[in-house]
Amino acid sequence: MRTEFLFGSISEGRGWTWHSPSCYWLGEDPVTYSEARRLCTDHGSQLVTITNRFEQAFVSSLIYNWDGEYFWTALQDLNFTGSFRWLSGDEVMYTHWNRDQPGYSRGGCVALATGSAMGLWEVKNCTSFRARYICRQSLGTPVTPELPGPDPTPSLTGACPQGWGSDPKLRHCYKVFSSERLQDKKTWVQAQGACQELGAQLLSLASYEEEHFVANMLNKIFGESEPEIHEQHWFWIGLNRRDPGAGQSWRWSDGLGWVAMQCETQLDWICKIPRGTDVREPDVSPQGRREWLRFQEAEYKFFEHHSTWAQAQRICTWFQAELVSVHSQAELDFLGHNLQKFSRGQEQHWWTGLHTSESDGRFRWTDGSVINFISWAPGKPRPIGKDKKCVYMMASREDWGDQRCMTALPYICKRRNSTREQQPPDPPPTGGCPSGWSQFLNKCFRIQGQDPQDRVKWSEAQFSCEQQEAQLVTIANPLEQAFITASLHNVTFDLWIGLHASQRDFQWVEQEPLQYANWAPGEPSGPSPAPSGNIPTSCAVVLRSPSTHFTGRWDDRSYPSLSPSPAASPPAPGAELSYLNGTFRLLQKPLRWHDALLLCESRNASLAHVLDPYTQAFLTQAARGLRTPLWIGLASEEGSRRYSWVSEEPLSYVSWQDGEPQLPGGCAYVDTDGAWRTTSCDTKLQGAVCGVHGGPPPPRRISYHGSCPQGLADSAWIPFREHCYSFHMELLLGHKEALQRCQRAGGAVLSILDEMENVFVWEHLQSSEGQSRGAWLGMNFNPKGGTLVWQDNTAVNYSNWGPPGLGPSMLSHNSCYWIQSSSGLWRPGACTNITMGVVCKLPRGAGDI
Repeated sequence: MRTEFLFGSISEGRGWTWHSPSCYWLGEDPVTYSEARRLCTDHGSQLVTITNRFEQAFVSSLIYNWDGEYFWTALQDLNFTGSFRWLSGDEVMYTHWNRDQPGYSRGGCVALATGSAMGLWEVKNCTSFRARYICRQSLGTPVTPELPGPDPTPSLTGACPQGWGSDPKLRHCYKVFSSERLQDKKTWVQAQGACQELGAQLLSLASYEEEHFVANMLNKIFGESEPEIHEQHWFWIGLNRRDPGAGQSWRWSDGLGWVAMQCETQLDWICKIPRGTDVREPDVSPQGRREWLRFQEAEYKFFEHHSTWAQAQRICTWFQAELVSVHSQAELDFLGHNLQKFSRGQEQHWWTGLHTSESDGRFRWTDGSVINFISWAPGKPRPIGKDKKCVYMMASREDWGDQRCMTALPYICKRRNSTREQQPPDPPPTGGCPSGWSQFLNKCFRIQGQDPQDRVKWSEAQFSCEQQEAQLVTIANPLEQAFITASLHNVTFDLWIGLHASQRDFQWVEQEPLQYANWAPGEPSGPSPAPSGNIPTSCAVVLRSPSTHFTGRWDDRSYPSLSPSPAASPPAPGAELSYLNGTFRLLQKPLRWHDALLLCESRNASLAHVLDPYTQAFLTQAARGLRTPLWIGLASEEGSRRYSWVSEEPLSYVSWQDGEPQLPGGCAYVDTDGAWRTTSCDTKLQGAVCGVHGGPPPPRRISYHGSCPQGLADSAWIPFREHCYSFHMELLLGHKEALQRCQRAGGAVLSILDEMENVFVWEHLQSSEGQSRGAWLGMNFNPKGGTLVWQDNTAVNYSNWGPPGLGPSMLSHNSCYWIQSSSGLWRPGACTNITMGVVCKLPRGAGDI
């Protein structure tokens, strides 16, 4: 150690960062691995080594502000041994690999990724790949947080359990679990669970000696010959015999690598246990089997140890079971009776199999059964949000509640002894349907009521159907559901269906069982408390929602009359929506607050203001329908916590989240739960809502010098920042004709210099009437410089090319370029035989003469 020299070099150098016991320096020039080693050596240091999670966190913080770059480390396999080592020769005791790394190929050098994979390790080619690098100088004894101690090292003299094998040089014992019967094989999760039940783990290999012992053990069991028998014999974690003719027939498929297989594949497995450890034999006695309690056609097992919801579900699958589903009051009473015994009079929560899907927020049972019964506690379930919710059952009251899925609770598993028989479909009707009715499969359908004044109670709707010798609709399968959903395109209100629950058990009219369901996210939520001690009743509707996530889904209502859907506003981005006395336009694009304001003002509008609870409910539905927060016209006054509307309307109605407004100098948005929240005005949200003005344009919050021409060259000009734009998407012109038209107007074909200008153009293209799929860009290839330039010969420094990007073949004087109306992406193409719309652009004030 040259401690004095290292201290001297640091005291004179700049750019070093201290983190005990070392100093770190970022080399910002992309170089090969050997060049990075030399440059660090020139600085009296070495490429960085990372030996624990604290050092990893610090190094990640050094490269946090980089995106799309890589940084070399001292981890390498320069000799193509298949084993990575630090340049110092030290063994690797800590790793932080990215997904699918280090892969199966030998050799390579390790670099740290940035961006979304911040700090993760990836293998790169040492000679051809160029990356930045991190140098490290060690200066003395480290002062680091105390690391958790490793597991005790097993003794070499400890005994192996009966039936397990080992080698005198190894500290673990091993056992192969193999069967010719497919039903005895297991998925990876089941195999890991089987090992854990014995107090062991699935096989892992830490040395060549361990690998050789396991290979020899397999040879003794299965033999080294007869390759046709053992060709496809696989074991979790991927040990195989694909080359029996080799000297050592059983081996890993790529030296020290692993073979990736689908985790649901049914395979044999190998367990590993420390020497001297007693095996916990699973309880397979008749008494053990009686731990499963039988009720009707299913068996139930109550696990009193605490697990997260996902862990509990995984453990249930080890027993060919699922977390419990509940489908009747009798089943609920059976569970409640047993829970009281297990909970010993205490109020305990037990996990069930009911949970919300991460993809759409809808409740589901893990066993795939229909939700036909509910038992929510008062105030449950809570409103749907971004996080997945899992449902527990209370031991004393048999009520259900929802909780964070990472909470550890006891749980109940359930397995069925029989499968339900599929009912054959009813034969098609012999005759047709009456006039005004639509036939689908074996039923006739009719939507009743075309006016909001036609709204009736559920019982009145059923009576009206009976008068026509019919029933409120039953929806028996996804095909019928799809037919009904497709029939809703001209319907603007929710519709009663024949599903109801007098208490907790949902069933169709005439007591038909519920065998298919299509509940909306967060539903069924159960009835509200009934007045005067009446029995609460839920009746179901099909939602005619503006959101594609809700249209056709079912909701249960506890009110006797079908109130109008609160979403009378279809939140289609770009469309003008009327509500009460206001008109709104939804923008669904990445926007900062000031960008959103400019974009609204280019639409003869401003960011919306919310003056009453009715508009608030309207915008809440819009935000939930688009599933994104929306900027509104509320901003801080001169850096204070005092907020005001850009429209200068008084702030008489508010809907702030508790604790808001808390950000001085911020801007406000409507969140997906309807609450107003604040954030930095420079935050990019994925949407905004404009309030459209019918009269003269509102005063501009941000003003620019100069004006736009009035009716110049048959064009209406729209101001945006320092320029004016004229959109002619009703025209279909070739590229040369587009140039000529804009020249006659004194401008140029569209150029786009930054992301916000691209968003502005995209927004107006989406709502322009015309047949064109896009508009020409005033861009061409300059062969002298080998670059793309705009009409004024300025370089194209911003671009928004769609996949697969811009290939070299498209960089020629024969290529023209355009922006796609539907996506805002740029596309290359030929200049001839293609017609597009045209957008002309000129500076503000250019028409002032």
